[in-house]
Amino acid sequence: MDRLQQLIFSFYREDPLMEELLEPLRDCRMRRSWGSIRIECVDAAHLEQMSGLLVHLRLPLAALGLGRQIVLRVPGSLQRSYPMHVPFHSDQFV
Repeated sequence: MDRLQQLIFSFYREDPLMEELLEPLRDCRMRRSWGSIRIECVDAAHLEQMSGLLVHLRLPLAALGLGRQIVLRVPGSLQRSYPMHVPFHSDQFV
């Protein structure tokens, strides 16, 4: 498991149901590049499964300001980009 995956699982460590929900993330490779968090999926079905988990991935990554977008990829095939901005309670006071 790489450091980005550890960060996400650590963020949800108090919630065993969330850890189970995020299990497909263990099959991915994650890396940071040029303001993006790139997540390499196994195949197109796995990409669809991961896109359903984006809301849970965004929160810990955005809280630490680790990028501007999440890119889900299937090597040699599909690629989808999603913005990462998630408004926090402190944003409501601006």
